[in-house]
Amino acid sequence: MMAAIGGVRLKSWLTAPEFFWRARQALQQAKDSPGCHHAIVFPRDDIYFSLSVWNTPEDMMAYAHSGPHARLLKVTPRLAHVLYFHHFPCTDIPAPDVAWQLWRQQGQSAA
Repeated sequence: MMAAIGGVRLKSWLTAPEFFWRARQALQQAKDSPGCHHAIVFPRDDIYFSLSVWNTPEDMMAYAHSGPHARLLKVTPRLAHVLYFHHFPCTDIPAPDVAWQLWRQQGQSAA
């Protein structure tokens, strides 16, 4: 399995309604997508994270480039700052805290 965790920071509280409306649609799309085992969104330190777990990277990419998620990607630069995404193999669904720690470590090594 393959997990993906990414974070965004809203540009302004004014962008929150549109961002959350679109993010909710993308989350539902993920949950309904073939190959998705798990999909959640959670806040941490003024950053909103998505965490999803997929059968294969191809399942993940098919989701990422279609439907509500693809539309969200197009407008995100106007609504939020994308910090970065981290993909990693997993055998079980990682707890949000575990995935968040991996995300932080990846960001520190990329800096």
